[in-house]
Amino acid sequence: MEPMQLSPFPPAADHQPVLATCSPFVGRVGELERIRRVLLSRRGPRGVLIAGPSGIGKTRLLDEAPALAPRRRLISLHPHTEAAVSGHGTHGTDPHRSPATARTLTELTRLAERDPADAWLLSVDDAQLLGPELWPLLHEAARHPTGKLLVSVTTDGHGLPPELLALWSDRALVRMDLQPLDATGVKELTDSLLEGGLGQTSAARLAQWCGGSPRLLREVARAAVEQGLLIRSEGCWHFAGDRLPVPPSVLELVEPQLRDLDEAGRAVLELVALAGSPRLASVEQFCDTGQLEELERRNLLRVVDGSADPSGAPRVRIAHPLASYAMSCGVPPLRRRRRLRDWVAAHQGLTALMADDGCLRLAEWHLEAHETPPRALLDRAIEQSLRDPALPSAVRLTRAAWRHYPGTDTAELHARALTASADFPRLAAFLTTVRACGPGYARALERAEAHSMLLQARYEELDRLLPRLPAGEQAYFRMTSRYFQGGFGDACALAGALRRNGPAEHALEAGLIMMGSLCHMGRPEQALSLYATLRAELDGAPGGPTKFHADSLEELHASALHYCGRFDEAERIHWREYAQAVQGHHLRIDAQRGLALGHLLHDRGTVEAALKYFTFTSSYRVGWRQWQVKAGIHAALAVSCLPADRRPDDPLPDGLTAGNAGHCAMFLAVVRARRHHERGDTAVAERVLHDAVAGALADGAHADAAIGLHECARLSLPAPERAPADLHLEGAFLRARWAYAEAYRSGEPKLMGRVARAFADMGAGLFAAEAYAELARFHQRAGGTKAATAATARARELLRGCGPVDTPPLRFLGHSALLSDRERLIAGLAAGGLSDKEVAERLSLSVRTVNNHLYRVYRKVGAANRRDLRTLMTRRSGV
Repeated sequence: MEPMQLSPFPPAADHQPVLATCSPFVGRVGELERIRRVLLSRRGPRGVLIAGPSGIGKTRLLDEAPALAPRRRLISLHPHTEAAVSGHGTHGTDPHRSPATARTLTELTRLAERDPADAWLLSVDDAQLLGPELWPLLHEAARHPTGKLLVSVTTDGHGLPPELLALWSDRALVRMDLQPLDATGVKELTDSLLEGGLGQTSAARLAQWCGGSPRLLREVARAAVEQGLLIRSEGCWHFAGDRLPVPPSVLELVEPQLRDLDEAGRAVLELVALAGSPRLASVEQFCDTGQLEELERRNLLRVVDGSADPSGAPRVRIAHPLASYAMSCGVPPLRRRRRLRDWVAAHQGLTALMADDGCLRLAEWHLEAHETPPRALLDRAIEQSLRDPALPSAVRLTRAAWRHYPGTDTAELHARALTASADFPRLAAFLTTVRACGPGYARALERAEAHSMLLQARYEELDRLLPRLPAGEQAYFRMTSRYFQGGFGDACALAGALRRNGPAEHALEAGLIMMGSLCHMGRPEQALSLYATLRAELDGAPGGPTKFHADSLEELHASALHYCGRFDEAERIHWREYAQAVQGHHLRIDAQRGLALGHLLHDRGTVEAALKYFTFTSSYRVGWRQWQVKAGIHAALAVSCLPADRRPDDPLPDGLTAGNAGHCAMFLAVVRARRHHERGDTAVAERVLHDAVAGALADGAHADAAIGLHECARLSLPAPERAPADLHLEGAFLRARWAYAEAYRSGEPKLMGRVARAFADMGAGLFAAEAYAELARFHQRAGGTKAATAATARARELLRGCGPVDTPPLRFLGHSALLSDRERLIAGLAAGGLSDKEVAERLSLSVRTVNNHLYRVYRKVGAANRRDLRTLMTRRSGV
């Protein structure tokens, strides 16, 4: 029985991929800061020497650096470009033959002679190509009292030229050896390579293969466009097949380093590249020590520390990303097949190789060489890919298992991989294919189908399917479904029952759902106690696909700390988990961890920083709808806190309602209330928040209710008539949000002062600034001018750490103590550009009433017109 082949997503015929014209400068913030300090210093080093292999980003760093010293006259020298234009080789070229070089020398000499005090900056790219006539000039420039140097040199296995080595040895230049971009920098760069965006599945593959080389990332993207290897789907671009292109430009860059290698040396490099950083002991099975030492001497191979390896064994890798990519992807299939057989023969068969944890790469090598992986190897590789998780590899391997070893077990594995990677269109097509193979298959795939419905928020269809599942599975899906729909009390109870009486395989995930529910219910301290229990269970669990659960447990641990007000501890965990997910190219998990991190940064008040991490968008193909919805809502929440001129496009998903927002219903209500409030529809904003608070209380979500009540106070809206006299809340952060609403309602300065200090102490800078702004108004109305001034100053101090923000409590800071809530609202609408008539229509007032309010506002804040109002509304300095 041969399974039906699944066709890829069809390309859009009327839309061709286009490379972005300008890529952002990413991942070199520390390097730029070091350069800035040298360029601005009057004493000390005379410049910076930037060294590194080809494609690492030296030229781009040189292009960015002069902006750090704008008062210096820039003089640039590009030996490589000028040698190419003049038609001469790179070595032995006479730079004086280049008109550009001659002009540079003339300008430098004229500046030095005309005004010794004139500050200038000489930038030399690829300085190793300078001819002997220019080295004395470079040394003379390094001794000039007001000149600075920026010099880059390409090493590629060679040492520094003696002339540059002398400058560095004499401490005239600070040496900076550029390293590959880190995973976060690579992620940012891949997001910008194509107009329309590169899908995250493809971006993760590209980042994994390109080893942090900016040039390689760009060249592979360019080759993919030119060779027609990209298809359009779900609003972004994806690689059409399993293989990435090998740009001819990369082969041309690498070939000079490999040209004089003998066949044995090239074979070793190819094996290391194809095996994917194998253990040193495995490589020594294939070649002798002398060969390895020669390749290491030539800086082609590198032995890396084995601390990250479970056994602690050192590993071998190709030294440079360009060479690694060229040899990994550029080896033809038949040669790849021969190298695989050589590798297996050197180890006397697969048994020894399978004892290693590199089964995943070995199985993929079989597929790339058009060899059928043995079933035992394929099973081990699939287990590893799902445990890590390496989702693109899991899909590819399980597809191969189904093709070569069809059965209910391999069908279920492939469905599981497609579900984990959220590739729901392919999953639907696969389920149709499998059902045609016989009725026995359909039963085996019902759990995968239920997962698919759950993660696409198709809850009604899921309810119809559940009776066909075993009782334990039904309980699991009901629990998870209730959580995602915002029924936190029900979800918590179902999770507790499942942990006590359900299948052991669901006990850990039930604990995760319980932790999340407890946080929404306002009981984060109980969630922390449960964390300790779950951590012990996970640490004592046998091997298996538990990495996702382990990461999710730490994320929920940080979220519980966040709700408790322990922001510093929570942020450390969030950064660690996010960095690990990005570094490991763990698709989709990186966006989930980024979403949790962004939520915390938003509550800290660093709103623009938070926006960078709400990345769970359609570029993840279809994605898990619950996280896509959550990311869109939280991004919209952050955008609503920014000044109007700094707001990006609306990130809120189309057609979103309170019903399908599920566990994010309160945050969606906050977004919508803010939008209505900005338009002057205060009655609608009030109703939206009051309904959301009532719904949260009905579900036992006391934390969400506290957030809604806090938001009412931030928008100067009245609390619900049936507001609870008390909420069961644990943790300083949730209690402070509830207390802010109580302080605003009562107008009690002492309570608002305690709230402001509590927010400030935990690190919630924006909330603290808002509380101090309200406290200033309380004092001003009570005649306490001195206390009002002190509270305003404290609010401004806190806002300096927040970046650009604009929220209603902060408007007219320093003047707003003189304004009533109605006057602040009318002034904000007028400053936003509405006419008196439009303001009157929005607020159901007469035009004369609006005129009178604005007249009083102008007198109180010292404004002459709407332009002055706009300036005063967001000014954060002065009184």
